[in-house]
Amino acid sequence: MIRNMHPADELAMVRADIERLKSREAFLRRGFLGDTLPRMGNESVVEVAVFRSRRFLREKLPPDILENEAFWGTQRIEQVRVRTR
Repeated sequence: MIRNMHPADELAMVRADIERLKSREAFLRRGFLGDTLPRMGNESVVEVAVFRSRRFLREKLPPDILENEAFWGTQRIEQVRVRTR
């Protein structure tokens, strides 16, 4: 914790930092995937790998399955949100 900072303000600051870092990561990722950035650094090497996997196509299911409550479950999700005052 940063001294004399309210935990709510600290959480907002941490999330802003994370957003900034995610944006920078996305920029770098696009550069590596597009082969526009060098992949060999002084201490690190970036490797690009391609994986294939199967994906379930829910939209192909018949409506009687999609609308049948027996095939559905519920889950509980807790969120912590931050907003400016």
